[in-house]
Amino acid sequence: MTKVKQKQSKRRIEILEAVIPLISQQSFEEISVAEICQSIGISIGSFYHYFTTKNDLLIGLLWIIDEDLVENTFPLLTNKNELENLKLFAHGWAEHVSSHGIERSKLISSINPDNEALAERDRPAIRKLLEIITSGQAKKQITTEYDADTLTDLFLITMRGITQDWSRRDGSYALTERMDQSIEILLRAFLPAHVRAKAKGAPERKKTAKQ
Repeated sequence: MTKVKQKQSKRRIEILEAVIPLISQQSFEEISVAEICQSIGISIGSFYHYFTTKNDLLIGLLWIIDEDLVENTFPLLTNKNELENLKLFAHGWAEHVSSHGIERSKLISSINPDNEALAERDRPAIRKLLEIITSGQAKKQITTEYDADTLTDLFLITMRGITQDWSRRDGSYALTERMDQSIEILLRAFLPAHVRAKAKGAPERKKTAKQ
């Protein structure tokens, strides 16, 4: 990333951080771009230099998560077992959300689920997740009838559902612990059948010679 792009990215994040307290006090739909600009001391022209629409503020929050994951979580995803990397991925996601507070999580949860940004394959976090799952299938560590895209969507929906529940319950439980537990359960469905049986404590079937 060039110095110019780094500066632009930093400025976008600064605007997002300044807007959060404002839009957490009233409905996002009710607040105008002019009010946002006035509250953080920038011109409307400056706002549209960094954001195409008001809704891009919420989308920008998703990119902040991605940037944090790229910097702090991606370097940890070096396990030869891709299922372990998936656990680390989800844990890093939960740590970021938890450390940045409930109000931000509520804002992210308010994004329209039909918004293209939620399913945008160009986002770093989604690309990485798809890469891990694809690798896990190639290594036969993930064996299901579903393709990598479907499993990626399922994994994302699970993480978002947990973080949304956490924010709606005003952080009444430890998000990282709940995320770890839930992802552990989800990943059992990704495992080969004989591994799932062992995880449940079921006895292995012994092969018998044909008579």
